[in-house]
Amino acid sequence: MDVLNDVINLPFSYHLIAGLAIRLGLIVYGDYQDNYYDVAYTDVDYKVFTDAARHVLAGKSPYARHTYRYSPIIAYLLIPNIMLHKDFGKILFSVFDILLTIILKTLVENQLKSKEGGRISNYCSYFWLYNPLSIAISTRGNGDSVSCFFIILSIFFLQTDKVKSLIKYVLSGILLGISIHLRIYPLAFSFPMYLSLCEYKINRNTDLKTGFLALLPNKKQSLIALSCISTLVIMTYSMFLKYGYEFLFETYIYHLFRKDTKHNFSVLFYYSYLTMDELILDVVKHISQIFELFILFVISLSFGCEAKTLPFALFCQSVILVAFNSVMTSQYFIWFLSLLPLVVHNLRLKPFVALLLSIIWFIAQGAWLFYAYLLEFKCREIFILIWLKGIVFFCANIFILVQIIKSYSPEYRFGIIDYPCGVKNK
Repeated sequence: MDVLNDVINLPFSYHLIAGLAIRLGLIVYGDYQDNYYDVAYTDVDYKVFTDAARHVLAGKSPYARHTYRYSPIIAYLLIPNIMLHKDFGKILFSVFDILLTIILKTLVENQLKSKEGGRISNYCSYFWLYNPLSIAISTRGNGDSVSCFFIILSIFFLQTDKVKSLIKYVLSGILLGISIHLRIYPLAFSFPMYLSLCEYKINRNTDLKTGFLALLPNKKQSLIALSCISTLVIMTYSMFLKYGYEFLFETYIYHLFRKDTKHNFSVLFYYSYLTMDELILDVVKHISQIFELFILFVISLSFGCEAKTLPFALFCQSVILVAFNSVMTSQYFIWFLSLLPLVVHNLRLKPFVALLLSIIWFIAQGAWLFYAYLLEFKCREIFILIWLKGIVFFCANIFILVQIIKSYSPEYRFGIIDYPCGVKNK
């Protein structure tokens, strides 16, 4: 136990080096597994990114590569895959992981503002640095760490005084606009981030008139909103000028109406598979989206109206966005795992309960993966069983989120730091 404590309490820079070394080692191992095993380590998306980069380098559209449905920026970033080495992109995504760890640590330090803040911020950042899923996603070649980086950096400028003056709200808005351009889902974060800057706080006792007046933009809100919208419009329009409607459809429109008939974690996948050629208007999916929007709205009002609870609002929203998505794969999990370090120290959970919730989540996911393996590689006709496991996994996600919300205490801080009034957390 003493050895473990000594390792945990090593200088933060040592952990960054270790985190990067683990990722580089897995990238090397991934090449070996790709060559000698039936199940490849490298994500299919990475091959799509590389092919799109090859098209861009040749002066063509990245969308000439079938199934490339991302911003052209990802293809641009991975051009060195063609010119330098095929693993460049994996290394780049891993570097984003390390940078994200540094920003997370700084943000938690800013939240705590105590002599214990440095130690606790280290512990929190390790939830990302050493998380098996975040490590696997980046080293397999998925680029979601890039959009997560810009989201966390946007929160960084919004909630710290590293940049003093109103320019920090402009920077936060610009970074949020970039993240929305790369992935649509951070659009949901814009509302609670806007609310967190309200001068008049909204709560359950706020009447309709006061609530409406509170939503009228002040100077800070105007700056973050205008900079976000301007950045998003400029980036999107410039790509539209270069690649036309194909860019808009593949990057954004396709995802809004996407119906993935292949097996995935979503509870809607089997329904989509059965109704692929039958429905013009998908009522079930739209009803699900209405419930999702309502929950996102309630979370925004519940936790997004104060700066100190904003990270928790974004974390809860990201869990809902993933759980209710009509397509859900492992890469989506880092949407909320990248925000977990900002709130984990506020969760009043006993270690045993936290471990139990983690086991529930991994077992529910592992059960689905087992049946997916039987379908994918053993050609077993078990769509219904996969769908049932998807329902179990959805229920597990919602149950765990409810327990996390119940345990959330903004002043808890792992029970180490005193409340402002000097009363020790129990």
